[in-house]
Amino acid sequence: MNSTVSVELTRMAATGEAIGRDEEGHLIFVTDAIPGETVEVEIVTEAQNWRRGILRRVLEASPDRIEAPCPHFGPPHPVTSADGRLLNPYWQRAGCSGCQWQQIDYERQLALKREIVVEVLAREGRLGKSRQKSREIANKMVAEVIAIGAPESDSTADAPPVLDFGYRTQMRFNLTESGRLTYPAGDGGQLVVDACPLLHPRLAALFAGFDGDEDGELGDQGEGSSQFGVTLAAGGTADGMSDADKGVLVLHSDREDLPSLELDQPVNVFLLHEADEPSLELLVGDWNYNVQVADRRLTAYPPVDDNPVNGHLLADEVLAAAAEEILELKTFEHLLELGAGIGARTTLLAEQVATVVAVEEAELSAAALRANLAGLDNADAWHGAMLPTIRKLRRAKYHFDAALLAPPDRQVEPELFSLLTRMRIRRCGLITDDPTRLARALVDVDEAGYRLAAVQPVDLQPHHSKVTLVARFDRK
Repeated sequence: MNSTVSVELTRMAATGEAIGRDEEGHLIFVTDAIPGETVEVEIVTEAQNWRRGILRRVLEASPDRIEAPCPHFGPPHPVTSADGRLLNPYWQRAGCSGCQWQQIDYERQLALKREIVVEVLAREGRLGKSRQKSREIANKMVAEVIAIGAPESDSTADAPPVLDFGYRTQMRFNLTESGRLTYPAGDGGQLVVDACPLLHPRLAALFAGFDGDEDGELGDQGEGSSQFGVTLAAGGTADGMSDADKGVLVLHSDREDLPSLELDQPVNVFLLHEADEPSLELLVGDWNYNVQVADRRLTAYPPVDDNPVNGHLLADEVLAAAAEEILELKTFEHLLELGAGIGARTTLLAEQVATVVAVEEAELSAAALRANLAGLDNADAWHGAMLPTIRKLRRAKYHFDAALLAPPDRQVEPELFSLLTRMRIRRCGLITDDPTRLARALVDVDEAGYRLAAVQPVDLQPHHSKVTLVARFDRK
């Protein structure tokens, strides 16, 4: 039988689990808990120096513990307080893996994310001669986490609310035989969800179109019930856009037989063949659709990944603003943007600099990039991989004062920084959602000619432990 222990939790791991130590000194990892709480957990995994437990009782609750608004959030078993009160009354419908921290007040979430980034940089980045010195340096280097504010139409002058729900404009689901959408459950199965509070209203309307077969069983779960992967993306998001702006539906499958779907709204439908060599096929509608970034209406092509930037209503706006500030861009400077996507950040940054050259490797995104920059006289779109394109720009004697990098695979390549050093680019910004990879690459990047100067975390995934970083590197 699994043992049950009481543990006082002291910090949060990068995985989103709270951590404490038992009486024998073993690290205990606990999901659905908060640092500062004393909890009773059932040990389900044991290793030499650590254990993992599932939460059963909260003996001393954190003042930051709140009731989760989504009935699908949390553990699919009862969790009680010290006095026996049920803390998750909807536990029979719970188990969704989409969120980790809905039980934590949002302000505390932001503080925890900053603590995680500081800890990762101190532990993995070798910033100082000792762990204590590294932590002091990291603590000075990492700014407070930026929370996304709601659009002006949804806020007031005195207290603009943060957009911690209703922000996602793209999300990946699975489709059952009965026509219902499911989301991966924490136990590895599939959970039928009737609504998701993370979805932007336009994406929620598209999601609601999958009401399934009336004879289908709502609780039908399990690995065998999933037939296709489904990516949904909203078209227009701003109030001024027409209801005719289409959404996007991408079916992910290596099968030949396709499901029969009826959706009462305009949708572009694609099939992503997930074979050894993936290919995208248009089934219904048009290849391109419209998205709104600030006051601009841009062309986009179907999304085929789940990058947090793609999934957020305001991601490109805030990342462009954060990059402008951390890089201290001037109106007379020249900017190189690598991994520019469809050009959403580019169109905003072009207003702040003299010229910008935007480079994108993916073919469809590069096509959208060219279309979206066509009306700008100080922006130039290039299609190609980062390293070969930088070599071409160097041979052509392009001059840049700053660079903004958004690697599609989240890798931090020292060779890339070596090339930027040879181009005498003084300041580089790096967008990444992987603090560990960033920290582990710092020694190699330093040898390539750049040192880490500042880190600006941005919360593009509220209620999840992940955080997006805009890191500044200065040429030595």
